[in-house]
Amino acid sequence: MTEPSADEFRKLMEGVFEQVPFVREIGLKLHDFNFAEQTLSAKFARTPKLIGNHFHNILHGGVIATALDTVGGFTAMVAAYQRMGGAIDWEEKVQRLTRLGTVDMRVDYLKPGRGEEFICGGSILRVGNKLVVSRMELHNEKQELISTGTATFLY
Repeated sequence: MTEPSADEFRKLMEGVFEQVPFVREIGLKLHDFNFAEQTLSAKFARTPKLIGNHFHNILHGGVIATALDTVGGFTAMVAAYQRMGGAIDWEEKVQRLTRLGTVDMRVDYLKPGRGEEFICGGSILRVGNKLVVSRMELHNEKQELISTGTATFLY
């Protein structure tokens, strides 16, 4: 297969994103993807199965961490893909990107996860030859910052 264009790569990423079983389970949907700026965001709605504190109707911390990790990881894939450039053929890029995994992640829970809809955005802090560091934020529909995260991914 030949190297995909930026639009083709975006479509591939959307397809992969939608195929992750746990992403589907929590209802996370790709919202925005800026290939040039290496940013990505995803949205999800609060549902009863995502509640961790049923007394106060607050998201489970694991759901928040999952959203941050997923968005950070997919943002890291975009950065890693661009970093590899033309020096590596498409097949090797695919092999490296499909092995991308979280090495370390820090989550700061800043406010209780209250809201009806949540958006999680990711951006790149640093991209190297084997590691990518992403920064993520989760906001509710009122633009309140619920949590932040920083993660390192190996590719």
